[in-house]
Amino acid sequence: MRQQNQQSARSMMYQNSNYDFERRERKTIILDVADTASTSPLSLATVFSVNFLEPLLIDKLSDVYIDSVLTHNSVVCHDGTKMAFSLQINEFNVNSNSASTASNQSLFNRILIPNDHSSIDDVHSCVVHKGKKMNYVCSINPCRLSKLSGKVTDLSGGSMFGAGSASADGGTLHFIKLSSGLTTFVAAGSTVTFAGGTGGTGAFITAFPMDKDAVDLYFYSNGGTVTSTTPNALNSQDATVNGATPITPTADTYRKGDFPRMIVEFVVISRD
Repeated sequence: MRQQNQQSARSMMYQNSNYDFERRERKTIILDVADTASTSPLSLATVFSVNFLEPLLIDKLSDVYIDSVLTHNSVVCHDGTKMAFSLQINEFNVNSNSASTASNQSLFNRILIPNDHSSIDDVHSCVVHKGKKMNYVCSINPCRLSKLSGKVTDLSGGSMFGAGSASADGGTLHFIKLSSGLTTFVAAGSTVTFAGGTGGTGAFITAFPMDKDAVDLYFYSNGGTVTSTTPNALNSQDATVNGATPITPTADTYRKGDFPRMIVEFVVISRD
């Protein structure tokens, strides 16, 4: 009985007499982060900061849950560091400890979201990450939030959305179909060059691992730029992948994708 009274007293202490949560027990927060030509928090794994259209007011002690996660042009889960997104929200008091053989600081006090992007067939489309449906994140005391800030990384602190700091076009994902298949396996991050049709101060890198005989080439800028955005931009411009024999691209198959994007839907549920 005494413990119940103490809990009731603590809950009452955090009441806000000027706001009644609009008579609802739940509120939805939608975090929408996208790269642009000038800022690339996703592809560079740097800090993002987004403002609410109107301040979010929480009037009592509440719990925060993840309801859904959507991504566009994130990387596929091709190695152990890409098996989950590590999401940091500075305004949430996430208290998750970690015991990692790698002493991994990208796990400590972070929100882990399983990476369900397992096939390149989902590239240039929306991927729904269902592993975190209505999972508890943290508790939050009465407050007024005007923004959400933080960082999205892989499990080693790198990017889940692109080439990294050498990108010259904001982490945009490019595609071209080769006229013949590769003669050997090529790992993600391997160098790609073209005989022409490009500019910039560097080359490109493969976005995903490519099996022997693969003809679908997805690539990121590694300092280089494609000078045109039309489907014929790289016609007759032989592609050299990881130093192998150059291969002529199939005509009119070049595509420049959209910038990376991630949407996370949180639900805030007030305690009784």
